[in-house]
Amino acid sequence: MRIYLIILSIGALLLIQSCSELPTGVVENQPPNTFLSLFPDSTISPQKTRIKITWWGDDPDGLVTGFRFSFDSTNWTYTTKNDSTFLLAISGDDSTFHFWVSAVDDKGLTDPTPASNRYPVYNSPPSVMFNTGTEIADTTFTIASFAWTGTDPDGDNTIKYYNWAVNDTSTWHKVPSTVNLLTLTRDSGLVPNSDNILYLKAEDITGAFSPVIRMPDTSKTWFVRQPVGRILVIDDYTPTLPDNGTAHQFYEDALDTMQHSILDIKISGGANVPRIKNPMFIETLKLFQCVIWYSNRANAESENPNFDLAQETLPFYMAAGGKVFFTCGFPNNIPQGYNPVDFAPVDSVTAYQVGSMPLQTPTIVIDNSYPELQSGSPSPDFVRGMYRQQSAHIIYKLPFNPPYDTNKIVVCIKDIANNPRLVLMTLPLHRMNQAQNAAAFLRRVINTDFGIR
Repeated sequence: MRIYLIILSIGALLLIQSCSELPTGVVENQPPNTFLSLFPDSTISPQKTRIKITWWGDDPDGLVTGFRFSFDSTNWTYTTKNDSTFLLAISGDDSTFHFWVSAVDDKGLTDPTPASNRYPVYNSPPSVMFNTGTEIADTTFTIASFAWTGTDPDGDNTIKYYNWAVNDTSTWHKVPSTVNLLTLTRDSGLVPNSDNILYLKAEDITGAFSPVIRMPDTSKTWFVRQPVGRILVIDDYTPTLPDNGTAHQFYEDALDTMQHSILDIKISGGANVPRIKNPMFIETLKLFQCVIWYSNRANAESENPNFDLAQETLPFYMAAGGKVFFTCGFPNNIPQGYNPVDFAPVDSVTAYQVGSMPLQTPTIVIDNSYPELQSGSPSPDFVRGMYRQQSAHIIYKLPFNPPYDTNKIVVCIKDIANNPRLVLMTLPLHRMNQAQNAAAFLRRVINTDFGIR
């Protein structure tokens, strides 16, 4: 019993002593520690300029809530993520970047000893290719447009210039990387009446170049024609029709005293139609003061007059002062809501059509300053009239009796009575030459209406 009491006394004494030695004050917050995912034994192998860096942190007395990182240890960026992909813009072929990252804890305390690594990077050269479907035709006039797309593994925004050259790669011209469409002219270096080649390469911010590409592709060239005269004849006539040669010869004879150029847009499935209509085809038209566009009535979709091309280009051409004579037949079936003459002052084309026109059928001359025309052989078939806009001036009607309304068989108009920009005929002119007046009518339009002599 005495021993037990002694032990209790000693225990009580120790308890009193320990209570008197309790710690005082507040425990200080400890900063977090930061780690990078790479622990290189030596220098990190060079990488592309687009690099992903991963990191994490650990806090001995709390939670890590974010990170601050920097590439110069002066300017810092805060993030809550544990990784990020960086595009490192280098100024030479290669460079080394120093990266720092510090964890931040839930008390806002930042690791005073950031984790860091050096990242050597190398530059990847850009590449460039011409856009599919924009290939240059085998033959053009002295206007040619090209479209391309450039890419760079280090980021497309690292492309600084595109360099181009015509025929001779000893002299290069630069355009900014924001330009991806180029239209060349004779002043740009195109050589008329000769074969031509365009060369193109991309250049990045370090001065690295892509491989050189060319248009047309390897071993090919395209021929550049010098425009002749002030009149462009656009042959939109189906080559397989029996009177295709007759149509061609009619315009050659009618314009025998006027210098002119010819562009066949039906041959070889439309191979001569520029793939880039705006600006290439529009600017090609602007090389001339007058366009004579002739076509046939379509028996098949492939034979349709190229109304889409006309609608996309002729309004711009006429707005720039160009004059147009457009003559064609119209398709058997016109889709609902489709107006094939949106470039003219026409509300619509008549739904009904005159199946055949007897030989020597005369036109009704509304404007007496024009000669009477007569249908020939072959004569126009399945003729449609026009519902003109009020401002349009009628030149010809056709003299059909009911059930066809003679007031609606309007087959030739001009947009205004004096100094018109456009004369539109809804039948092929060369098939209205029985009285041998079709050529006189065409010259009347060109010389008097359009003021071109």
